[in-house]
Amino acid sequence: MKNSSFYLILLLLLSGLSFSKELAPTEDRSKVEFFEKIYNQKIEGVKLFHDYPDPDTFYSDIAKRVGIPEIVYKAVEEKYGWKNDEKNFLALMIKGGGRSDDWGVMVTKFPSGLKNAKSKEETKKLLKDMEMKMVVVGYDGKVSFPEFKDE
Repeated sequence: MKNSSFYLILLLLLSGLSFSKELAPTEDRSKVEFFEKIYNQKIEGVKLFHDYPDPDTFYSDIAKRVGIPEIVYKAVEEKYGWKNDEKNFLALMIKGGGRSDDWGVMVTKFPSGLKNAKSKEETKKLLKDMEMKMVVVGYDGKVSFPEFKDE
């Protein structure tokens, strides 16, 4: 009786473990498969984690392939009216992956004239019109705009 109870418990534990592994994405966030399960899509063209010069480059590559920049561009246009046009251009710096369940994106709006500035003085003047905002995109797609108080 004791042996059969032991085997029954062992069988239940093993079946439960294998069942839960199939439902939950791997917690190894340094693997593309984690993000494929989260975003329910095949992600191609991303190298192995250790083939990147740093973790941020790996995660940024993943973010680009799952559409995070497009989500951010749309969000800042809706909230702030920012977009790439003849007056301004936007630059994104994406952070995420690792232990975080979201992507932090620093969006910087530069005046387009900066590309053709002819002097340091002109560059400095144009940089005064530069603006930065933080956008957070959760793995679930929820977008938020954290505000930081000036100290």
